[in-house]
Amino acid sequence: MEMARFRGSVVLILILFASLFCSNMVNSLPQEVTITILEEKPVCDNEKPIVDCSYDIQSYENFGDQKDFWTANLQTQEWFQVRATLLAVGEQCYIYMDNITITSMGQNQAIERSEICRNEFDRIVYPKNYELMGSPNGTLGDIDNDPRITVFLVQGVGSYYLQHNELVGTSYSNNREMVYVATGMSLVNTIAVMCHETNHLFLFNYDLNEAIFFVEGLAEFSMYNAGYMSNYSFMQDGMTLNTTMSSYLFSLHPSVSLFYFDENYYSYASYGSGYMFLFYLAEKYGIQIIRDLVPLDSLDGSQAIEQILSNHGYNISFNELFLDFITACTIDETGIYDNLYGFSNADFQIATRQLVYEFPYSVSDIKHRYYGVEIKEINEVPNEFTLEIETPETPRSLGVVIIILDDTGWNITQTILTGDGSTVNLYCGGENIERAYVITSMIRDGTPNAPIIWMESPFNLLDFTIKAGHSPSTTDETSMIFLSLLPFLLVVVILTRKIKA
Repeated sequence: MEMARFRGSVVLILILFASLFCSNMVNSLPQEVTITILEEKPVCDNEKPIVDCSYDIQSYENFGDQKDFWTANLQTQEWFQVRATLLAVGEQCYIYMDNITITSMGQNQAIERSEICRNEFDRIVYPKNYELMGSPNGTLGDIDNDPRITVFLVQGVGSYYLQHNELVGTSYSNNREMVYVATGMSLVNTIAVMCHETNHLFLFNYDLNEAIFFVEGLAEFSMYNAGYMSNYSFMQDGMTLNTTMSSYLFSLHPSVSLFYFDENYYSYASYGSGYMFLFYLAEKYGIQIIRDLVPLDSLDGSQAIEQILSNHGYNISFNELFLDFITACTIDETGIYDNLYGFSNADFQIATRQLVYEFPYSVSDIKHRYYGVEIKEINEVPNEFTLEIETPETPRSLGVVIIILDDTGWNITQTILTGDGSTVNLYCGGENIERAYVITSMIRDGTPNAPIIWMESPFNLLDFTIKAGHSPSTTDETSMIFLSLLPFLLVVVILTRKIKA
């Protein structure tokens, strides 16, 4: 068991939970500072937490204490010690700041920043994560028998959580529950990142090996659950109601993989894809689905999601859920198909799509990443048109969503084309079509597996053609599928899916 836990900690290090706000490397030599003991301000009690997790206990560490914390540069896997000072003590946290930052920031400002973080941690970050995830002790227990979590505000190493610190007998361990939060960010970014990293601590005290899209998507979701994403103070350029900066980047780069986090291809957008997917799951099927996923260690990622949905009485596969999700991300229309294709509590829509104005429209070697999204928006659409689509080789498949807005309203069809490398003709039609969308995604038939570490996504280069009218292909390997009647049949399928079995 201990060996399994150690392997889990190594995986966490390699996952690189660092935020995007890294600066220069910290001087590894301990630095002493002299702290004038000032009277600390009381914890803000303007609002009581939703979950009362307060303790009337003795503080094991006191304002002004200095410690050397093992710290890592996750890019180079280098370990070194950094001297830090305890600047704020809360009911649920210790706020330490590295002494180099205290010197450069100034003592009064450093204390003020730490007190704000303490107040926010006690009032919102801890209780809201507790409400979503359960006790942070999870199945690992409390390594130092101190219920407080250490928040280490430190420059030069990014923001991350390492389960390493909570595993007995490991080298370079600080033997405490703690998260690292980069200094040098704005205050709202500091608070948001503190919430994100604290969520990792909660999750990995239950599940040692979890799919990366769930790990990072859930940490982003925790900021929404805490109320930060509806607070305009936290919104930056491009962000809208209940979206994160990562989901804004996903809207710009939807071709990123939901499953595979590739540090060389807009990896932060994959955070956003994971966040919006879990947001969609919680909105359509209830936040209890998310809560039930947290302690489930026997299954991970898509397999766990299918199991929990089934436990709640929903007969829906992960791939069906994913196709519903990318449809909602494309049109964001509530009030149709039992509200499956729009967000009721967020203002989100994928911004990047290929506009089609002329026919025939033909493109070659479109790069389809595993569970990425490719969108074609067709304007001035003929009432009959044909999609000629190349499918990937087995065991990969192609998920296809056809969306038509015409005189009858919104008509949506979804299909999964089993991969065999052939070309498929999809015949589409409507009555006075106003516009149409074609969404494609390279997926896997059945329940897919999702990796637990960062890696480059597999992909296929596929050809795609749109022709006016119902035009058969000239190749002998073409299958023909008529979609013009399917929108009316699919309404029954989708509504049945939403009814508990």
